[in-house]
Amino acid sequence: MRLLLAALLSVILATGCTHIPTAGPVEEVPVSAEPRGIDIAPQPPVAGMLPSRLVDGFLQAMASPEGDYSIARQYLTEDAAQRWEPTDAVVFDGLVVGGPATATLDATQLGTIDEHGRYSSEPGDLEHDFGVVSQGGEWRIDSPLPSLMVSRYIFERYYERVPLYFMSRSGTHVVPDPIHLPEMLVTPTAVVEALLNGPSEAVDQAVTDAMPSGISLADEGATIEQSGVVTVNLEGLFDRLGDDARRRLGAQLLWSLTAIPRVTGLVVTSDGVPFTLPGARADGALELASQQGYQILSRAATVDLFGIREGTPGRVTGDSRFEPWGSTVADAADLAVSLDGDTAALIDATRSTLLMGSLRGEFGEVAVPVTNLRSPQFVLGTLWLMGDDTEGVPRLLTVDRMGSVTEVKLSLPVGRELEDFAVSPAQARAALLLSGEGGRTMGIATVVPVGEVEVVDWRALPMMAASGDMVGDVIALAWHAETSIAVAGSAGGVRSVFAVEVDGSLVEELGPFTGAVEELTAMARLGGGSIALRTDVGVTWRYEARTRWTRLAEGITAIAYAS
Repeated sequence: MRLLLAALLSVILATGCTHIPTAGPVEEVPVSAEPRGIDIAPQPPVAGMLPSRLVDGFLQAMASPEGDYSIARQYLTEDAAQRWEPTDAVVFDGLVVGGPATATLDATQLGTIDEHGRYSSEPGDLEHDFGVVSQGGEWRIDSPLPSLMVSRYIFERYYERVPLYFMSRSGTHVVPDPIHLPEMLVTPTAVVEALLNGPSEAVDQAVTDAMPSGISLADEGATIEQSGVVTVNLEGLFDRLGDDARRRLGAQLLWSLTAIPRVTGLVVTSDGVPFTLPGARADGALELASQQGYQILSRAATVDLFGIREGTPGRVTGDSRFEPWGSTVADAADLAVSLDGDTAALIDATRSTLLMGSLRGEFGEVAVPVTNLRSPQFVLGTLWLMGDDTEGVPRLLTVDRMGSVTEVKLSLPVGRELEDFAVSPAQARAALLLSGEGGRTMGIATVVPVGEVEVVDWRALPMMAASGDMVGDVIALAWHAETSIAVAGSAGGVRSVFAVEVDGSLVEELGPFTGAVEELTAMARLGGGSIALRTDVGVTWRYEARTRWTRLAEGITAIAYAS
């Protein structure tokens, strides 16, 4: 691997006007404990390097944070090396252009990574003159950006998305809050330190932090044994912490540590003394297998795709087969099914009547104060749906299994109106499609589940495809992973479906299909689940990573995976 990367670097440095690579081979390597990931061997500058080659080497050297980017600093003047103290990063895609005594970057900024590893999608132009000067007879960089400069190539291959987990307000499940770290820095110690920074603003109002205030990581840090059990050595942990608080602490720590695939269990010490976690084994280790109940996506009971054909609800089984439920409802227009497969909701053909019941039983009408009912979906066993009030204004409602209806308080930007929505599996975020001046815009908001449910702090999510085109004209959306959304939209004038990370750090086109999308649904899973779409001519397609798009059935007028 070391020789491969050295050879790759020598090829990159061989041109005067070069393009930062955005494609290349991915190698699978064994996962170690600390550090883990790909062994990168950045090369120091060599004698006689031209300015453009020098800057290319500097940018490639940023792939390795080893020794506080010691190799990268060798490309800088002595003064610049001393003052360069990057705490954040800029992710870009572009060209290094060199002259006889100059080197500049002509690029597109994709996003930024803050000091805590949180990514923000912030597309824009990026131009920078590196201020190349002669020092000791060799060219050196005197004006680096204050931030790390991470090319798309390096970000996609040598950075890892690390889902930190915090507890839901109810204390029943964990909520993901992703950060991004250089792969070789993804260690147990780094994960626990990141947890101690607390949740991001994006989920702060939706979660509680099970890490008690005032605690810190001891000098021993967090270590992992060959068996996969991590020992987290904390200081200041209150010994009188109750069992419920200890359970939440264990779940939050252990699920966050699953960013390291080898992790199987957790031991916690406080000031050098073993700290008991309820449910732990006799040796004090809390097993990951015992914590599955805290992960929402482990509760799924069905993988079926449900649909409606000629007003009748049923299962879409492929090969144009459709199995009706046997329900007495025969004029349904839309449907939703709960994650456990027990409860279903149906909207009638007039879109003014809501019916709820069991897949194996009768359905009853639920009175709702809106009409034009649409976008039904279950979240944590509660039905969410849209409808219009008497003035035609879209409203968002929840309906529990007892039939109690509550309006969700929406805080939207002035001049914007709700067009469509999808709530995350952990009910911490909502992807909202808003209409207004300038057309439709998709963004992410926070779901505040305390008291009266609120959806607040909507922020537009810029989505840049790998082609460099912005994804727009979004018409449908659905969560297909705990932090990823399937989006039907357009990029470069071509309509397609994209998988978009909640922070915009990854926008992946899922490939072509035939027809215009009218509806999108997804089966949310930890690594990304199946996605299904319905076209304007009633043809249903299903996407899976292995088979891509597969034609399932015709004559379908609504589709839904359990949620």
